[in-house]
Amino acid sequence: SGETEASHEGAGSVPTGAQSTYVMPTFLVRLRDPGIKNVLVCGCGGGFDFVHSMNLYPELKLMGKNVIIGSYSFGNPENIGNAEMYHVDPSDLRTQVKKVTANSKYDRNYGPEVLLCAFLDKMYPADEPHFVYAYYARAFTIKMLVRLYQKIIHDHSIDAIVTIDGGSDSLMRGDEAGLGDPVEDATSVATVASLAAGLKQAFLITIGVGCDRFNSVSDAATMRAIGEITHDGGFLGAYLIEPGSVGARFYADCLEHMNANHRFRSVLAGAIRAATEGYTGSQGPLPEYLQDRVRPGQLYLWPIMSIMWAFDACVVAKRSYTISWIKDADSVHEALECFNKARARLSHQNMVRAVEELP
Repeated sequence: SGETEASHEGAGSVPTGAQSTYVMPTFLVRLRDPGIKNVLVCGCGGGFDFVHSMNLYPELKLMGKNVIIGSYSFGNPENIGNAEMYHVDPSDLRTQVKKVTANSKYDRNYGPEVLLCAFLDKMYPADEPHFVYAYYARAFTIKMLVRLYQKIIHDHSIDAIVTIDGGSDSLMRGDEAGLGDPVEDATSVATVASLAAGLKQAFLITIGVGCDRFNSVSDAATMRAIGEITHDGGFLGAYLIEPGSVGARFYADCLEHMNANHRFRSVLAGAIRAATEGYTGSQGPLPEYLQDRVRPGQLYLWPIMSIMWAFDACVVAKRSYTISWIKDADSVHEALECFNKARARLSHQNMVRAVEELP
């Protein structure tokens, strides 16, 4: 008949390309690109954000990627000893960045960067010594963080950046009733988006949706945000972490290692782990690793806390009012001032949304 195979492909046909899967999330398919060799994985806005990347770390290693980790956390690098000073932005000396290893000295109350290095040395001994760049999230403006990441990109030939947010305040536009920690997250998302043109990929990943209720972030607002970002073409897939999977076990073992070696307990990390293990609701018994921080009735656990949602950082940034308010700030004080003034204007104009509730 002279017809080619391609000529049979209509609106309802199945493509016949060389791809090996139709169901793998798009962000993982893109990360499998053999041209991506070096990946910067960084926290989005404080706390244990960078630690949540351990759910993904074994998959990246399986892909053969070299992973560079940046904490962008709430720990003060000044409290970490025996660590090389990697970078300080001349505009603000609080922006010191230290290259931390398992041999670095840490405050026994809080030392996730050092403890993560020790854990990775144990799990991947052929790659030791592992290191983490430790830096304080509340010390950086967008301009300062761009300069830091440009240095890391240059020094490590970075091909892709993945910034990970525990919770979902990174998805808030800026007109919601509750915003969590908006400036730190917006700074990170804006930075990654601004560098995307020179990279093969730039992603935002969120995990622990629902945990930010404690920061006044509405779950309904989060679902709306995901829908709007999807409509704008920015949703790049998701997957529910299976209990007993390599990533789940790796994350749980990492948290156990940290819990055994410093006093701090992350409620958000515990909630993600508990949701992965099948704990639900707020009234039932809590796992041991949450009992020191949470009383029955304080924390609502549900399965979507163990979903990793991936987004195009550029689409998220374009949608954000917060980024537009703070992008030109030259100091953290100025960024906060710009943010607060813009929120006050929205409130005066009755443009701040009412608290959004699930039906």
